[in-house]
Amino acid sequence: MPSQFSLWLYPLLLFSLLAIALRARLGFAWAWGFIVQVLAIGLCAILGLTIGPDWLYAPLGWALFVIFAVIPRILLSRLDTCVSLLRAKQAIDCAHKLKFFYWGQPGQFWIDMTTANALFLERKVDEALEILTSWEKKKLPSAVSDVIYTYRLSGRAVLGQWREIVDEYETAAAGNAKVSNRLSLAASRAYLEIGDADQAAFTLEQSQLSESRANSKSVALTLLPYFALLGAIPETEKMFEVGDGGKMALPEYVKLYWLARCQVAAEKFGEAKIGFLQCLDLIAAQNGPPNWLARVQHQLERVNSGEIVPLTGNVQSAIARGWHVFEQCDFVEKIIFPNKNSFVVTALITLILFVELIRAFPNQLSSDALFFCHLFGRLQAHEVMHGQWWRLITYLFLHAHLSHAVLNVIGLFWFGRMAVNIYGPGRFLFIYLAAGMLSGMSHVLLAPAMPAVGASGAIMGIFGAVAAGIWRLKDALPRGVRRQELSWMLGLALSQVFLDQYMPHVASMAHLGGLVFGFLIGLLIQPKKRESLSVAPRGA
Repeated sequence: MPSQFSLWLYPLLLFSLLAIALRARLGFAWAWGFIVQVLAIGLCAILGLTIGPDWLYAPLGWALFVIFAVIPRILLSRLDTCVSLLRAKQAIDCAHKLKFFYWGQPGQFWIDMTTANALFLERKVDEALEILTSWEKKKLPSAVSDVIYTYRLSGRAVLGQWREIVDEYETAAAGNAKVSNRLSLAASRAYLEIGDADQAAFTLEQSQLSESRANSKSVALTLLPYFALLGAIPETEKMFEVGDGGKMALPEYVKLYWLARCQVAAEKFGEAKIGFLQCLDLIAAQNGPPNWLARVQHQLERVNSGEIVPLTGNVQSAIARGWHVFEQCDFVEKIIFPNKNSFVVTALITLILFVELIRAFPNQLSSDALFFCHLFGRLQAHEVMHGQWWRLITYLFLHAHLSHAVLNVIGLFWFGRMAVNIYGPGRFLFIYLAAGMLSGMSHVLLAPAMPAVGASGAIMGIFGAVAAGIWRLKDALPRGVRRQELSWMLGLALSQVFLDQYMPHVASMAHLGGLVFGFLIGLLIQPKKRESLSVAPRGA
């Protein structure tokens, strides 16, 4: 059996192979820094598996993974939040920190984008446009060009150029070319600013927001103006609740501002004036951003002068359609990025780790107990074929050592929660046990000479069932999300099958059997019914 440190090197090697394939598609001029970083991680994995010592290269490789893959994603998420909240200084600070991890063009790109955003807020339009135009002239990946376009639209929104955004959308819609999702999303806000609820709902639906794979906080910040400008107070308060998630809470003056605008749309002008005045006091007391102070003063002047644009169209329908979009985004996140624990997944993980905990406190009793468990619980073909069928279950909760258990627990934690969200806890447990037993039988029949322990066969079954569930949810998941998820899962599965041929002492037939049977079980079991999100009743 490979050492514990060697086992941690295989996931690094797998990550490196997949990451290089994805980064290379972006072009060398843009992605060279990413490729160098991934090669460094992959080199640690290769050296640890070939030359050694693995106890040195495994921690080094994972440290590089955290530095180059985890920390930048956290910074980028904070940058997006700061931009959404018009906190220009904090966004620029995040961008400058990001440059330490995004080498070359990407690092300078984010500094320039946040600088352009700050210039728009300061009404220095020509300088902001000059920065954006300079990047548009370069040969960049399409995803990066979309970001530039997004910042250009964001600048128009900051300047209140709502009619210009609507005109650009209607010109694009009148042509034969497909309208950009980002333009549709910007147009949704613009239509509300000029009072057209029906067109706002239509363009929001056309934006395919659920295909952006954004987290719930980002979606809430995106839809907050939509519900506020429709006068939907319960939905607006729900966006506050979701937008407060994570480490960066919504500033109180942001809540007061949008609640006041919501009251304006609901024709509660007296309450709106009080809200705007409270917002001004709070910004002054907290020395808040000047751009927010100007926004609040402008809206208060509009209310005092009666320059309110009335909403036309079916407002209640627009609210319902917007809420449906939010539910779609929430459903995508629950399936793709599960962020809630499941009792049944936690129970399985606890049981696996409890058995390993016995190993951590060696004494005669625990050693005897562990020896007994492995003697009568591990998967051995001869004993199973002679009636000891319980081994097809017990081997799932035994592991060769702590690292073996932890790696399986990580896979169970991620894909197990996805499976629970797709099928429900009861059916998830059935899939886990059924796929685990069938993966064990695959090993017994196809590789009978080698004893086996570990939950990896069952976890591969869960992985296969998740893939089947995503494929079956064609009416609930957006097409782009399904295609992207299934593509990377196929790549991960093929990579795992490939690595199994080179990893020593691995029950490759159990892995393959679990994957195949898990997928087939997932095709047979009905996904659970999609749940609707609740919102406070109107007038409550």
